[in-house]
Amino acid sequence: MSKPKSIKSKPKKSQAGKGAAGSEAVLAFDGPQVVRALPDGLVPAQYYFNDLECEIVTPWTFLPEAGETHYVVPVWDDHSAAPVDVLPALRLDGPLTAGDFPYPFEIPQAFLLRSAIVDLSFRIHLDSPTSPNFDISEPTLLRIDRDAPGVGGPLPPAIFPVDPITDAYLGMTPLVPMEVPGGYLGREIGDEILMYFSDMNTLPTGAPAVVSPPLISATGQIFVNVPNTVFQNFPGAAFIFCFYRLRDRAGNLNPEFSLVAQAALRVGLPAPTYMRPRFPQADSEPIANPNRFMTCACTPKIWFGVEIRIDPNTGPGTGIQHGDLVVMHFQGYGQAPDVNPLPDIVDTQSHIWDGVADALGYSFWILDVERLIRPLKENAGGEANYRVYRGGGLIGRSASRFARFDRVVSSAPPTRYCWIDGNAPEP
Repeated sequence: MSKPKSIKSKPKKSQAGKGAAGSEAVLAFDGPQVVRALPDGLVPAQYYFNDLECEIVTPWTFLPEAGETHYVVPVWDDHSAAPVDVLPALRLDGPLTAGDFPYPFEIPQAFLLRSAIVDLSFRIHLDSPTSPNFDISEPTLLRIDRDAPGVGGPLPPAIFPVDPITDAYLGMTPLVPMEVPGGYLGREIGDEILMYFSDMNTLPTGAPAVVSPPLISATGQIFVNVPNTVFQNFPGAAFIFCFYRLRDRAGNLNPEFSLVAQAALRVGLPAPTYMRPRFPQADSEPIANPNRFMTCACTPKIWFGVEIRIDPNTGPGTGIQHGDLVVMHFQGYGQAPDVNPLPDIVDTQSHIWDGVADALGYSFWILDVERLIRPLKENAGGEANYRVYRGGGLIGRSASRFARFDRVVSSAPPTRYCWIDGNAPEP
């Protein structure tokens, strides 16, 4: 459902028979107050799952005395439908004084199931909720918004201001202006853009890196200023990927991520201070040589996983210490050893170094072999390196280790490739 745009109150005219104040004059009372509503009447989405708390703030002139009863009937007037009495009526037995106000009441949650612009008012009846003697309050304008922005169509990718993103550019640009296409469905003032960045082309699972300030316009271009440190968090990565989501002022969050945007990343690293990791399976290959081939003859078979081994006590001083964060990065290449980096063949894994359990070293395993290893089928390359963090700061990195991936098996045309299900041609 598209969001209701107008939030102007419908004109109201007070009704009265013999008024509750004991006068035949037309009386108008202040409208009710919705406890959780924002100043403009918008009720945040977090309050749509329970009854809506309301109050009658201002007492009327002649309150029920001892032995008298007034009945309050809330009126829910959805601008797109006929007014509805919210029953049962609220019974107010006298004696009632101004000290009893604000007087609470609730609108059942069933009234909050769809987006609406509503005039909420109440009638005061004498003696019976069906008595013809009543007066009606002024309306209070409310908005119920259950529709997240951008729902109903794919969100186009964000736009990087330059490609590649380089150290030189980041040095001159403390805030990188990422453009978000502004023509999405249901755009309104107050919307927020949640941006996610990664060195892998996979949907985010964590918190956004940046949340934009609320939009001040419902039209025109949208730019989100992203601190350059966000890009510097991926040193050594060949690419950076960006997704975004949309959230409106009511708090409705679009469940879908945008299409992915990518740019080449040329963010430098400190000089290598730790020894290279190893591909132990390459050492097991019968034709092992300095080219370090990874084939189906490796042990264990590469279709079960690829091991990247970090040896202990390497680097400056005492090397990797207990509690250090070790972050391994794997990059696949279309041509061995490091030509044509493949944006989708990237893996990053983290490990907290345990001085006892890791005394002989630690192995990262690439287990998503269908996505990350199988595409490296002929004269392809793989690169592994790692970074070491201590106390939240980068203290060093390894040099890279390269391996050649090649699954071609001797056969007559068409070319056949080895894999767990046998040797066969592949797309």
